[in-house]
Amino acid sequence: MGEMILLALVAATPLLLAVEGELVVQRSGIINLGIEGMMLTAAMTAVIAAQLAHSATIGFLGGILGACAIAAIFGLLVIHFRADQIVTGTGINLLALGATGFVYREMQQFFVAAPRVRIDVMLPLAWIVFPIALAFTIWRTRFGLRLRACGENPEAVTATRASVAAHRWAALAIEATLAGLAGAHLSLALSSGFAENMTAGRGFIALSIVIFGRWKLRGALLGTALFGIAAALQYAIQAMNLALPYHLLLAFPYVLTLLILGGIAGRVRAPAALGK
Repeated sequence: MGEMILLALVAATPLLLAVEGELVVQRSGIINLGIEGMMLTAAMTAVIAAQLAHSATIGFLGGILGACAIAAIFGLLVIHFRADQIVTGTGINLLALGATGFVYREMQQFFVAAPRVRIDVMLPLAWIVFPIALAFTIWRTRFGLRLRACGENPEAVTATRASVAAHRWAALAIEATLAGLAGAHLSLALSSGFAENMTAGRGFIALSIVIFGRWKLRGALLGTALFGIAAALQYAIQAMNLALPYHLLLAFPYVLTLLILGGIAGRVRAPAALGK
């Protein structure tokens, strides 16, 4: 049982980092569907940086920079030019998928045998340190109060002479950092390098878990843990050599997440200015 719980936590760590980042940015009033593209880009740039520097630590920094580059494009379009957030996020995902796929095919030999980091390094950060730090920042500081107000009543923030755009940029920077760590952890800790579309929909699952958790960190931790348990069960079922299609087992965690989300749909209240 203990091994299954550890496996669940390990499998869900990149997802949790993405969930934490998406929760922060949605609290500021932005829906970022492009988080999948941010993670995928980070997974690639992390491997490139790790290979060039022969250091997994530098690889994580490269992952953060890759995610920040995508976040900058998204923020410029959504915050500065006020483009539609859903359309922009979808475009970002398509851009990241195409760009990373092209680079991977052109430099395929470069993306194998990257320097790796110990898996247990990120576990306490993702599951303990970051949630505590984010909870304190969002609910116990003036910055957090204004950030949440940007997602509920931006006009009130403007009335205090604070900048809604600045707070949303800050939230996006936090998300980019966490998504960068998520992508880097995926390629440098859970995998032996980069592969095309290796995020496998984790960004979209992160969006669902934020809703499941009612935009609160405790709910986000619970939702991510449930997904991790489902993923661990998938591995356990595979080990049993049951006569079940392989692709059905791969879909199991995602189907379970959708069923849970469907069970609470319509019962949650999103931030009033989300997506506006």
